[in-house]
Amino acid sequence: MKFIKLSLATCVALAGLSTISSAQPLEEAIKGIDVSGMLRYRYTDDRYKNQRYTKDDSASIRGQGGASKGSAKHEWRAEALFKTPVINNISMNLGVYYGGSNNVNHGKGTSGDINNNTSTSNGFIGSGLGAGSDGQFGVREFTATITPDTTSTTFKLGKMPLLTPLNDSDDRGTGVFITNSDIDNWSFAAGAFDSWSLDDGVPNGDGGSVAKPYYTLAALSNYDTSIGNFSTQLWLYYIQDIADFIGFGELTWDNNMVSLTGQYAYSKLDNSGPLSTNTETMWNYKPKTANDLYTLGAGLDFSDFNVPVALNVGYWGNTQDGYAVSLDNEGGFLKAGQLWFSNPATGVNISMFNVGGGAMPKGYEKNKLSAFYANLNHDILDNLNIGIDYVQGKNKLTRGLSNAKSSGNVSFYEISPNLTWQYSKSLTISSYYSFLQSKAQRSIRSSVGDASAANSTNKEKFNELRVEVKYLF
Repeated sequence: MKFIKLSLATCVALAGLSTISSAQPLEEAIKGIDVSGMLRYRYTDDRYKNQRYTKDDSASIRGQGGASKGSAKHEWRAEALFKTPVINNISMNLGVYYGGSNNVNHGKGTSGDINNNTSTSNGFIGSGLGAGSDGQFGVREFTATITPDTTSTTFKLGKMPLLTPLNDSDDRGTGVFITNSDIDNWSFAAGAFDSWSLDDGVPNGDGGSVAKPYYTLAALSNYDTSIGNFSTQLWLYYIQDIADFIGFGELTWDNNMVSLTGQYAYSKLDNSGPLSTNTETMWNYKPKTANDLYTLGAGLDFSDFNVPVALNVGYWGNTQDGYAVSLDNEGGFLKAGQLWFSNPATGVNISMFNVGGGAMPKGYEKNKLSAFYANLNHDILDNLNIGIDYVQGKNKLTRGLSNAKSSGNVSFYEISPNLTWQYSKSLTISSYYSFLQSKAQRSIRSSVGDASAANSTNKEKFNELRVEVKYLF
């Protein structure tokens, strides 16, 4: 065989000819591809008084002479999902996203090093888009979807959002998810993922994945009867070395004017694997093995009487010594309000990971939650709705061992007026202003705060303003 040496320029030229010879016009390449997605802008302004029970005027490791008093940021997000036509029962899906933010910090600049309890700052310097890196771009979904002709079954294989009651739409996994609806009024699902991650920064907030197999089975039903619609969900989970068993159930009855919903979740965690103190992980303690959480909700809708008003009320509680039953700190549980379930001062965290409101109890500690919520909303116009959320709760914490054992309550309430303007079918403009006040007894304040006894106080006030513009296509 005779080898011919080619110059770099010749190689590049030949590569170009090869590409052109197999190329096709753009119009042909994208013919039949379905595109859907979202463009979203958010402005969020957070204001604190005595953040995490640290006095505003105390010297603190938080910098700036005391507790953080808040920050403000702009956020941009774009998502697009490309679906190819179904050819021989197979289609391909590519989902991409862009996310960027700019922390403007109320124009106060960013904190520098702290020397002798005095912090320095660079005036009027923010972080993120416009002042630093331009956000992030990535692949949200990359799947093949198989839909056989002989059955109402869909097989999805690849990287995809984890759409289960223990996740939110930004949690992702790589594996297979199967759905079937061959039986009238019933749907079944099964999923197996060899790696997965949560948008709350699990495993380490560095873009990594949890490399533990994740399995789920589900059965869902929906029946219309003369007295209303009945729907049910039952989800079962197993996550190797993390959760021996997780179950989630939901029952709903709805007759248009009145609706009733009950949810129950139970988890039996494996505290001998990565959740154990014997391994070097972010959990760093053995958690409660048995946890549960129940929610009860009721709704009234008066639109059938030409009164455009709706009221929803609900309750959260648990019977076990902990309520870490979810992967994401929010999941598909009924709720109202914006801040109470994701603010460390309340100590509320339903995730089995160290996210959101804070850490769940160690194996010898307890969490007991009691929270009531209500939401009232009114359609002023066909495309303009105003509402208000109210939440009041108590989180009883038991911490420590023997002589160091203590027990106490974190009481909190939140008021969140909100407005939603459906400007067009695709464009929605919304806003809320939330007021959250938390009060912790001294005996357990160190569990939800980060100040020394001399610098701590019993109340934290947290106000948040958000304005959002979302366009769907």
